[in-house]
Amino acid sequence: MGAGTTSRLAERIASTRFDSLSPAAVTVAKQCLLDFIGVTIAGMREPLSRILLADVRQAGGAPLASIVLEPGKVNLDQAALVNGAAGHAHDYDDVHMDMTGHPTVPVAPVILALGEAGRLSGAQMLAAFSAGVDTECILGKALGPSHYARGFHAVGTLGSLGAAAAASVLYGLNEADTSRALGIAATRASGLKSQFGTMAKPLHAGNAAMNGLSAARLAKRGFTSRSDMIETAQSLGLTLSDTFDPDRYDKALNAPAYAPGICFKYRAACYMTRSSIEATKTLMQRHQLAATDIDAVEITVNEGHFGVCNILNPHTGLEAKFSLRFTAAMAMAGEHTSGIDAYTDDLTTRRELTALRDRITVNAWDSPRAESRVRLNVRGEWLEEDCNVGIPMTDLDL
Repeated sequence: MGAGTTSRLAERIASTRFDSLSPAAVTVAKQCLLDFIGVTIAGMREPLSRILLADVRQAGGAPLASIVLEPGKVNLDQAALVNGAAGHAHDYDDVHMDMTGHPTVPVAPVILALGEAGRLSGAQMLAAFSAGVDTECILGKALGPSHYARGFHAVGTLGSLGAAAAASVLYGLNEADTSRALGIAATRASGLKSQFGTMAKPLHAGNAAMNGLSAARLAKRGFTSRSDMIETAQSLGLTLSDTFDPDRYDKALNAPAYAPGICFKYRAACYMTRSSIEATKTLMQRHQLAATDIDAVEITVNEGHFGVCNILNPHTGLEAKFSLRFTAAMAMAGEHTSGIDAYTDDLTTRRELTALRDRITVNAWDSPRAESRVRLNVRGEWLEEDCNVGIPMTDLDL
């Protein structure tokens, strides 16, 4: 990596304007904000959100921004924290494969808080949203697969920098200040995949939103940081990844807005379970099968799924969301996999579902492939279906 790697990203962020966005980028950005508000309304009912809310209420702060559904206002960081965590509480928020994560949930709380506090225009907020998502995806493409494979949750890590980018646009920071904001956010970026299935996973999103917003505000006040945190020795790029690629970075930096590549979710479980769920449902419907018809099931996915959503025997509703076997069993049994109320602790103990779960084997492709494959054995005959839900703009009707 050469000098100026970080500053070139900061230049792109600082120059982002609403008028430069394509109609598709604007449309999807608006859809993302609607999606975020919807999942956050639902997420505010969750215990993790109530705990965070009680904590920020006790701490107090300058009343500048709102928490979704809640009366009164809290300070900017508190609003970003709670709204971000609530938005990710059900794992129902949108995804982007370039980021390998959820791009909206760390960014939207920032633009809503600053937009409200500063009475900013919708055009300003959409430009900032685009800059935040672009930053997450550019860094995701540059870091490559090892970042996620090593156990980092991109929502917490890359989300912190995306949030900082969005806040930098709304604060009107120049290139130099934006570089420092990215540096401050980079040194606070965190999030471990080992927390999947617990309240700490949604906390990654809230922390990222809060960290990024605070980083830009500190940079605006003159707080110092390295301005080359992507390329310096022991940098973000070199400590969080074994596969940072300057050529991929350059190509990603020169690509247009990334928002049109966002995919929306209509299953309230880990995104990586969705292709298997859809393939299973397709086979069950096409062949008019009942769960009792199935003797055995084989699911084949990328090896990376094993460290994300292959909890073999989930005991809680949260764990069920990260279980390829259990979500496929739900699909076979005709259980509702879209509703946020479907994933309960009691569900994981139902005998008919655990029996189906135990008939399922999960295998890995020999080499990475985009689709998941489900094979059902029905009285000795194997039925097979491939599915890839990671193709944007193909599921708008659903």
